[in-house]
Amino acid sequence: LDRCPDLRLDGLPGQRLILAAVSEPGSASAEQGPRLLASFRRVTTSGSFIGEIDGLRFVAIFVVVLFHLAVGLSIKAPESYARPAHGWLATVAWNGFRGVELFFVISGFILALPFAAHFLSGGPRVGLKQYFLRRVTRLEPPYVLCMLLLFALQVGVRGRSGRALWPHLAASLGYLHNLIYASESPINNVAWSLEVEIQFYLLAPLLAVLFAIRGKLLRRATLVALCAASTAFAWQFLQPGQRAFLSLARFLHFFLIGFLLADVYLIDWAQKPARSLRWDLVSLVGWPMLFLAWSSSALPAPGLSPAPEPALTAFLFPAAVFFLYCAAFRGELTNRFFNNRWISTVGGMCYTIYLLHNPALGIILTQTRGLAPSGSYTANLLLQLVVVTPLLLLPCAGFFLWVEKPCMRRDWPRRLLGRMAALPPAPETR
Repeated sequence: LDRCPDLRLDGLPGQRLILAAVSEPGSASAEQGPRLLASFRRVTTSGSFIGEIDGLRFVAIFVVVLFHLAVGLSIKAPESYARPAHGWLATVAWNGFRGVELFFVISGFILALPFAAHFLSGGPRVGLKQYFLRRVTRLEPPYVLCMLLLFALQVGVRGRSGRALWPHLAASLGYLHNLIYASESPINNVAWSLEVEIQFYLLAPLLAVLFAIRGKLLRRATLVALCAASTAFAWQFLQPGQRAFLSLARFLHFFLIGFLLADVYLIDWAQKPARSLRWDLVSLVGWPMLFLAWSSSALPAPGLSPAPEPALTAFLFPAAVFFLYCAAFRGELTNRFFNNRWISTVGGMCYTIYLLHNPALGIILTQTRGLAPSGSYTANLLLQLVVVTPLLLLPCAGFFLWVEKPCMRRDWPRRLLGRMAALPPAPETR
């Protein structure tokens, strides 16, 4: 999710490497289109960004939201929305938690690019101070504010014990809840994946040394071997309830797939992938197969503890995601979809949507849970999706505009301090 230092990679061919994740409002890159839509667009310092990445973020956040929608309805209205045994939409919805793994691949790609550009394309050296500072200034304010607001709502509105929740809040703010409690945070359960992201963020500069391997075949063979080893370790040894189950040890291979994609993007495609209808065929066949291949028994109940998946799915899923992400860049029609203004705009808001969607659904579904006019689970869930989506996007849009987007500006701390210093002094009291 959006783990990218604000690094300008001047001198790289095409200048396309200035990422969508490195955004600053107010630049001249707002695309033509409705003014309202343009105000929500992710923009960059250079006026260029990788639109396919925001499009892929849209797919990832969509299936995650669909998952929590299905789970929330099964809890609030089990008579109408208990998990069905069959159905294509039920398979996608009840396994949509795997959208988090799609995010991990994107994060691996985003973080790898500046390091790979340095080693492989003669780009500037990545300054670690700026690398870590940018993470703090770009992503921490939305996260901390969100967690504090949810803590206040749980204590002030839901009447939960602040004394009991306080240790969980402190652990979550320190990105240690998974390791301390071996469970998701009761403040905001989706924060578990952000802790995994932080672990990779800390490890990424060390792993980036892999790009120093000069031989392309050897370098990529090493990445593939590490992916296979990580997959095998996670599948064989990590089970629900273990502290490492919600840690980087279980998901490292997805980040490494992003590393491999960055290598291909820079070296084979030179940041300008050639497009072909053959890659559209990969998308047309691959995405439905990917969703349907998710084990229907991966989530046996409304709880959030996946059971072990079949070995074939575990090993083929990362490889399939790699080729589907390649198709997002290489397919003629596929690329148009992922670069669609509406798709990429919503995808660019994924960090905010991810932080807020599940708590917001808890409130919204209390009002819509009785909406089940047909005897079809698929029809009812689709209707809920149509009704809930605008109600969900409204608060997310506000948070994005007023909290996340201002933090995209690299110099926002300095500008804030300047404005505070310009404030008139408080009147003296007698």
